[in-house]
Amino acid sequence: MRMGKRKGNEEVVIVLGKGMTSGKSGSLAKTIQDELAAFGVAVSDDLQEVFDEVGKEAVKKLKETSPVNEKSPQKGRYAKGWTYEKGKKYRGKAVGVVRNAKDPQLTHLLEYGHPIVRNGAVVGNAQAQEHIRPVAGWVAEEVEKRFENKIGGN
Repeated sequence: MRMGKRKGNEEVVIVLGKGMTSGKSGSLAKTIQDELAAFGVAVSDDLQEVFDEVGKEAVKKLKETSPVNEKSPQKGRYAKGWTYEKGKKYRGKAVGVVRNAKDPQLTHLLEYGHPIVRNGAVVGNAQAQEHIRPVAGWVAEEVEKRFENKIGGN
């Protein structure tokens, strides 16, 4: 912490942060703006690290809990298809995306169930096999907890 001394018309300010200096009000605004930008980059980097860690763990959990069609010649294709893509852009912000790259169309059908249609007629209903929602809940809690720990928030 550094405290500026009054010299003529200058403000007396307390400026926090490494390498920051006090000065006239115009330079103070610039200094604060620069420090906030640097803080934003640091926080953004920390958040991306947390996303990457949690995203990779979420993929493992989804691979373990996803349904497997034992009768299929491609047994386990859906479960093996989970992947984490780092650094995707969403509304101008970098985020991580956990998705099923091999069978993305099955995620909704398996998670929520669906009618079984044969020759244009509904012949039954496939039960929901909820496997994404529990992992999504875990991700939300884990990101918050790890990010708070990373930035020193107990």
